[in-house]
Amino acid sequence: MHTVSRRNFVNTLAGVPFLMAAGARAFALPQSRALTSAQKEAVEAILRKLVDSGTVPGVSYSIGNASETLAEGAFGARVLDPRMPMDKDTRCALASVSKQFVSAACYLLQQKGALSVDAPISKDLPDYVHGGGVTLAQVLSMRSGVSMEDEACEKPVDGKLDGAALIANLNKQKLDFAPGSHFAYSNCAYNVAGVIIERVSKMSYASFIEENFFKPLGTREDSNFAQGYGKEPNGWKPEPPTPADKAFASGNLVSTPEDMQRWDRSLLNATILSRETLKKIWTVPSSHTHYASGWFIEPSGIMWHAGTLAGYGTNNMLVPGPATQSCYSRIRRRPNIGLRRT
Repeated sequence: MHTVSRRNFVNTLAGVPFLMAAGARAFALPQSRALTSAQKEAVEAILRKLVDSGTVPGVSYSIGNASETLAEGAFGARVLDPRMPMDKDTRCALASVSKQFVSAACYLLQQKGALSVDAPISKDLPDYVHGGGVTLAQVLSMRSGVSMEDEACEKPVDGKLDGAALIANLNKQKLDFAPGSHFAYSNCAYNVAGVIIERVSKMSYASFIEENFFKPLGTREDSNFAQGYGKEPNGWKPEPPTPADKAFASGNLVSTPEDMQRWDRSLLNATILSRETLKKIWTVPSSHTHYASGWFIEPSGIMWHAGTLAGYGTNNMLVPGPATQSCYSRIRRRPNIGLRRT
């Protein structure tokens, strides 16, 4: 097996094409809030086929709008031995769907007057040698020039894998390009944003997300967690997360489809972030990319982010319609290539 560079992010995100198709079918809704049985069956037929064909061991999904959940379900297993069924309350790794929370956290701090995304990051990260020429807005929109290679930033330093190690590693690297001149998908950049959140808030990143998003949303935490698996010639092999997968903000959150519905409804109704702030998050800064800040924005109006991590694949999608709809689906999978966070 070999590792796929995350600079090929968009091309390696399994699940996006079928979700686009399923979303288009499921969200062609009248003004009434209910999904028809035919619409629900169309979505579930796609997901069930993934499990029945052996493409994934388990999958869960949820579809809703700004006021309620319209359909949800799960198929397959969250653990294969001993077998435990996947259900709608099973937690899975979000992988790079986590990036929308990083972006939201930065913009929430700006909304509170604690920082400016348009200021050089050296103000809050003086120990980063390139910080004087990079803004947080460029970091969040993948236009900062911070290295695209995970290995450049996610190595332990003196046996520690933390924000200090991250900055120490990046201080040895040149920027890939002049800030603002290009788009390049970078997990290292979002790891830097996570350190800034900690420095400004004087809280750990996990505590900030918990206090400002998860608790207000009423999300739940329990032991119903799905094991990630990699496909082997003779079946499935457990894939434990790496230390970096758990340490850095670019892809370290876990959730359920139901809790992601709560998150999406908070965005659609502007209950935590103001509409002015959300407009800034969802504004694409360049005509050369569809990436805003933690979200891809399609010309059709669909807003989404997906992610892959060893053993998992995820997608969160907001689809415009007669009444703005939200869709979230999770696929647990891994192809015959090695994938970490994307």
